[in-house]
Amino acid sequence: MTNAHEDILRSTTAALAKGDMDTFLAGHTPDVKFHVAGSSPISGDFEGREGVGGAFGKMMGMLDAPPTIDLHDCLANDEHGILLVTQHLTRGGQAKDFPSTLVFHFRDGLVSEVWWNPVDLAALEDFLA
Repeated sequence: MTNAHEDILRSTTAALAKGDMDTFLAGHTPDVKFHVAGSSPISGDFEGREGVGGAFGKMMGMLDAPPTIDLHDCLANDEHGILLVTQHLTRGGQAKDFPSTLVFHFRDGLVSEVWWNPVDLAALEDFLA
């Protein structure tokens, strides 16, 4: 049996991997906060569906195609969730894998805050520079 929040994490991840931003953003609160560490062109703190959508739109514009995401594990309870993933990104014909952990907070059945933590932040920054 899965937690309803686990279902949200799985469905929003699948939507992102298909480039379906409407479905992806619908799984988030209107005032969602998204935190991306580092100093890459997509690093920073983004607020609201519009801000998060803009950040992902910028990232998608830098890539050759939407990321392929291997979901290794999805853990969720009533307040928090964690995804263990490997993101396969392609840019300028070069493909690279980025293992990552994403930490989530939930409110009213939707994602309200996210922290994206790539295992090798420096490699991601170099890839997106």
